[in-house]
Formats: sequence, structure tokens, C-alpha cells
Amino acid sequence: MKKNISVLLFLFCISCNPTPKNDGALDRQTGSEIDNLFAPFNKMDSPGYAIGILKDTSILYEKGYGSANLDYHLPVNIRTAFDIASVSKQFTAAGIALLIMHDSLNLNDPVENYLPELAKYPDTIRIKHLIYNTSGIIDYFRLPRAHDKSWLDFYYFDNDEAIRTSLKPDTLAFHPGDQWDYSNVNYMLLTKIIERVTGEPFPAFMERRLFRPLKMDHTLVNDDISTVIPNRATPYNPRNSEYVRAYRQEGISVRDTGTWMQHHRNAPHFGGSGIVSTIVDLLKWERNFFTKDFGGENFYTLMHRTEKFNHDRDNQAFGLYFGTFRDKTFVAWEGGTSGISSQIIRFPDDKIAIIVLSNMGSGEASQKANELAAILMDHSCF
Repeated sequence: MKKNISVLLFLFCISCNPTPKNDGALDRQTGSEIDNLFAPFNKMDSPGYAIGILKDTSILYEKGYGSANLDYHLPVNIRTAFDIASVSKQFTAAGIALLIMHDSLNLNDPVENYLPELAKYPDTIRIKHLIYNTSGIIDYFRLPRAHDKSWLDFYYFDNDEAIRTSLKPDTLAFHPGDQWDYSNVNYMLLTKIIERVTGEPFPAFMERRLFRPLKMDHTLVNDDISTVIPNRATPYNPRNSEYVRAYRQEGISVRDTGTWMQHHRNAPHFGGSGIVSTIVDLLKWERNFFTKDFGGENFYTLMHRTEKFNHDRDNQAFGLYFGTFRDKTFVAWEGGTSGISSQIIRFPDDKIAIIVLSNMGSGEASQKANELAAILMDHSCF
């Protein structure tokens, strides 16, 4: 779900986002049920999870389970830094929202106004088509990579190569707005638009205009694979026949023996992914959706804005989507790739937010988040 004036002109009020208070702790029985859910992974010879549960401005529960690094048996905790995969999209979309709020761009603007290379298409692609995954641009990994290389992020590639590949065809897969098609390159293109409008690199813009005001001090766009990131979790996949076969098909020689295999992300692409963060920081991000301290009502409204196109899907917002769980409305987005699984789900009517991060490609964070929501509902925490 993806997309030269100075941002010093931002005039709307942005206030700091204090750390959520940990004064709403769960009762012992509820906490025990949550711990039992993650008990199979709560050991130093297994990758694990970090979770955070927020109710309004109070933290109900935050904890780590398992190992952040199997080489050194470092435990996961709430300050462990995880690559959050596609959960990153809501942050890219937030960058676009900030520029819309300042009248620096409009959802209906043709993308070619900022990226002239898209003018070759007879159908006009607008910024909203990128935000809502309805542009018709073919995602890079569905197209052959130069020199018969793999798109597996075990190998190096960056945004420029991915975008160049997606824009190589002279025709779109469909007329913009006619279909919904999940595409990371949409959000890569959005980072390019932000850079053209602001005149600064996307990671610097995000640090200055989003992460720093929210005091998300351990969150960054990982655009450089050589960056040292304190407390970073190492990604792992199970060493089973399915994964071993998949690696070998990509030309990576791996052994059959063992329980886990490391999977280093060597491709510094971002926009559709690429954010590294912690439970501590993501609780601040979710808290702001309840307090609206940062950006006010305008920011909240934009982040939750949906659009109707010429297809049936109309539940996507800005890097978020609406759904229901046990008849309760939620907004969420999940992320998953080799060695990574992540989910943030928020129930706005009940002011409950649940964050699950895992350094396992098999972590099924979205399922775990649903199970956490069920436990909370069963114990009348909603």
C-alpha cells in the first residue's frame, strides 16, 4: 500500500509529544494471558517479539520476549530497534500530509509536475493515485531486474533502481483509479516528490519534521546499510525446508541443519518500507492519534482520509486501512518480509492501540495483534 520550496515555511502549530504514562497497567491475569501467548518464543535461543499496548495516554503493557540476536543472546526489550517493513508506509504518507497541510502540494496534483519522467504516460497519474495504490504503475519486483539479479533484499538495490525498473514500461497496467494494486514503488515515488518539494533528502525531512517533534528519538529512515543502529534486532527466518528451498532458488547456498537463519537486509530502499523504530517510539506515535498534539485535527483527518475510485476498495487511508474486528472499527497496517513481521492496529473509538514487532519472518505479527485484542476484549479492557 506507496508515492523547491523550503519546509521552513511550515506555520501550523506542532507541539511536543510527551512519553505516554505507564499508569494503566493490566491486572495480573490479563498480563499472564499475554505472556502465555508469547511463551514459546520467550527464550534466548529463539528470535522474539516486542509489544506495546496503549489506552488513551496510558501504557497498559509493554514487554519483550525472546532474543534480539542469537549470536550473543541479547534479549528483546521495548527499546530494541526493529525494521518495521510496510508499516513504514504510514510515515511516508504522513510526510505527504504535512506538505498538504502547508499547501505545498495537493492530492490532485499530477505527479509529472514533480517527476517529469511520468509525463510519458497518456493517462495522468495524480498524487492520490500513489497514496491509495491505484496508479497502474507495475511494482518493481514483478519486473525482471537487470543482469538477471534477484530482487530479494538480501542483495543490494536502492530506490533509484527500483523506480527506474518500474518506469521502464511505456504503458501502465491499468488506467489510474480503475484498480487497487498494492505497490511499494508508489510510496518510493512519494519520497521523491517530498524531496523535490522540500529540497532536502527524505530521511532528513522525516527526522526534522516528524520524528524530532514527536520525540521519536530512536526512529529513522534506514537509507544507508552501513549505518550503526544501537539495539537493532537481527532478522531471522526458520531453517525449514520451505525457507531453505526458497533461498536456494534465489542462488543463496544454505545448509539444511540448524533452527534459524539470519537474513540481513542489504537493500536500502525506503518509502514503502525502511523505517527502523522501537516500541517506546511507536507508542508516542500512536498516542498522538488520541491527543492530536502534533498537527492537530487537520493532520488526524488527512491521515484517515479515504477516497472512492473506479474500483470497490475504499477502506484505505494514508498508509492505513480501515477494518473491523469483533464488530469494532480499527485502523491498521501490517508489514512482513524476510526476517521481519510487524503490525500496528488502533481502535479509535476505544482509544486502544496495539503494536507487535518481531525479528522473525514467520512472526505473523498481525495475527498476534488480533489475539492480543481478543484478550483485552475478553477482560473488558475496551
